[in-house]
Amino acid sequence: MSNLAGTEVRADGSELEARLERIQAELADEVNKSKTLSRIAEAVAASIDIESVVQVVVDGARELTGAAFGAFFYNVIGPGDECYTLYTLSGAPAEAFSDYPMPRKTAIFAPTFDGVGPVRSDDITQDPRYGHNPPHTGMPTGHLPVRSYLATPVVTRGGEVMGGLFFGHPEAGRFSARAETLLVGLAAQVAVTIESLRANESALRELAQRRHTEDRLKFALDSGRLGSWELDVATRGYEASDMCKANYGRKPDEDFGFNDLIASVHPADRPRMTTAIEDAIRDGSNYDIEYRIVTPSGETRWVHARGRASRTGEGAVRRMAGVSLDITARKQAEERQRLLVNELNHRVKNSLVAVQSIAAQTLRTALTPEQFQDAFESRIMALSQTHDLLTRESWESASLREVFDVELLALGGDDRVRFSYPRDVRLSPKAVVAMGMAIHELATNAAKYGALSAPGGRLEVEWRIEADPDPTLRLTWTERGGPPVSVPTRRGFGVRLLEKGLAGELSGDVALTYDSLGLICRMGLPMRALEP
Repeated sequence: MSNLAGTEVRADGSELEARLERIQAELADEVNKSKTLSRIAEAVAASIDIESVVQVVVDGARELTGAAFGAFFYNVIGPGDECYTLYTLSGAPAEAFSDYPMPRKTAIFAPTFDGVGPVRSDDITQDPRYGHNPPHTGMPTGHLPVRSYLATPVVTRGGEVMGGLFFGHPEAGRFSARAETLLVGLAAQVAVTIESLRANESALRELAQRRHTEDRLKFALDSGRLGSWELDVATRGYEASDMCKANYGRKPDEDFGFNDLIASVHPADRPRMTTAIEDAIRDGSNYDIEYRIVTPSGETRWVHARGRASRTGEGAVRRMAGVSLDITARKQAEERQRLLVNELNHRVKNSLVAVQSIAAQTLRTALTPEQFQDAFESRIMALSQTHDLLTRESWESASLREVFDVELLALGGDDRVRFSYPRDVRLSPKAVVAMGMAIHELATNAAKYGALSAPGGRLEVEWRIEADPDPTLRLTWTERGGPPVSVPTRRGFGVRLLEKGLAGELSGDVALTYDSLGLICRMGLPMRALEP
């Protein structure tokens, strides 16, 4: 009896030890699974792209389920039907699938790719759905050996079936219900992670696109010297780009708020500028104004500011935004143009008066119509040549020597003239016209009656500048070698032009001496009336 009891005790002890070992093994397995799950979670959290996330999950799931190999297939909608593309593989080389077409939605695969739920089989070759899809009646020759089969769909929270996780083992009965539960949980985690990474990638692409757009916009604005600005209507917070600050004479690192903006506007333009802003805020109208500013260095510039108020859904104005442009160069050009137009009008009037005077004076001294025509045309041509000279000099000034050269060259007497002077003199447009007409009369008289009418005649022109009491140009025109000279019996146009016209126009004096050897003309002209 005692032996029987001892045997029973030993038997119970052995069973207890076996149970304890089994529990310890199961506990160790759960600990390992927990560590694997924790490692997967950490790896997934650290991953920054979908491919690495999927690989981590497939590798971890193969370890958790005890599968020999695993894969993740993507759902792909093709031209004809759905098919599935291998995304990542674990436990086998990629070449293991390279010679086979991608799986189709057969009866075995349909529950996974339709998102119905997991499929677990202890021996897939014995499944009634297996082997009924030509051209293969089962696994193709050379395919990875699969008997134990476990698959689950990867479905987003919105119901989109991304694909499926598939695991296999060459031995039957290797996947437990616990493995199925773990795989379903991992599939949910990978779906959420892929969704998040997709959203993050989309956000990064959008951010990169926005940055690219902003860079292009900034490049375009900077190329056009356009500065951008934004105004918070409620707080009067003002943000200006670097180019906008530059338009107002500020450096990029300088503070430039709304009060600084208002203070920089020229006092005479400030009320108009602030009124334009308030009108745009109140009425929602465009803000478009040109005004002067004063930079910190004291420079006055012109700025063109444009903008528009942005309204909320309730109609309230929260902000204004726009651009600014330094238009100082344009304003200066417009001012120069205005002055040129005024100057042109003035010169045209003066030219008409000069032509009228030339016509009247020539008509008074001409004895015949033919004589009038010749003299009038000659004098108009002289006036035209002087204008041509000034045009080449942009109507700013011309030199005294240039005036002589133009008039003498027209008469062909420039090779018989000797000049003597210490320096050339720049003449104002008014003085150029007056001297040109006077020199023309002297040269025409010399060509018709004086030194330039005779083969051996010559002409000497000299001038100097006397400083006392006021700077004065002393110019002497001397003719030699021409016909004998006598005092004219009547005073013609040329004499009146020289003695009265030139002297009165330039506030100087002109004296003509009729020496028997040749005409001498002496001029005394104040420099203040000659120089530009």
